[in-house]
Amino acid sequence: MEITISDTLKHYKREDIRNEILEGAKDKEIAIKFGDKGFGKRPDVLKYPDDVLELAKQGATSFHASEELWRNPLRLDPLMKKKDMEDLRIGWDLVIDIDCKYLDYSKITADLLIKALKYQGINSVSCKFSGGSGFHIGVPFESFPQKVHDREARLWFPDGARAIAMYLKEMIKKPLSDKMLAYENVDAMMKKTGKGFNEIIRKGAFDPFSLIGIMFVGFPIIRSNQN
Repeated sequence: MEITISDTLKHYKREDIRNEILEGAKDKEIAIKFGDKGFGKRPDVLKYPDDVLELAKQGATSFHASEELWRNPLRLDPLMKKKDMEDLRIGWDLVIDIDCKYLDYSKITADLLIKALKYQGINSVSCKFSGGSGFHIGVPFESFPQKVHDREARLWFPDGARAIAMYLKEMIKKPLSDKMLAYENVDAMMKKTGKGFNEIIRKGAFDPFSLIGIMFVGFPIIRSNQN
């Protein structure tokens, strides 16, 4: 079903929607997608609720926020050195992406990831349906300590996000395997996914990550590999 500009305007005319988008855009770079025409200028920000509506009138269909928080996102530049980028960064939100073609498997995984985070004492956890067959699990930067191993937490991106995703993946591997096997047997999984026995059974045991990917989301911001 094609989404018309009338549909998007009806959505973005809602004051509560505009206010929520603006709240989520604070201190972040915003990439604005204009349907099949792709994204608008980079970097960009949202400052006022009416900015959202005005952009929708221009054909904006979605608004994408960076995980990283910046003192001034408009200063981001493709030639910016790593040190300058770190000076500009004030934090980052953790967003874990469940990459799976099968919604039922994604639901089981999302439930275990949220429970794993809460087991670690993290209670500020959000879960958003990605619109396909996966979920995004979010933890705000305010949940992190100010320093980790004597290094400011704001400087631990992307290495910190990657390490957390790997840790959570390992933490839930056994319970995820158990829950998936209780939900469906191996033959049913092979039939559903088209995977062969040797693809999902590794070292004599079912590997849930042969069917499900878990990774941190890295917003494709303007980034430089320069030192």
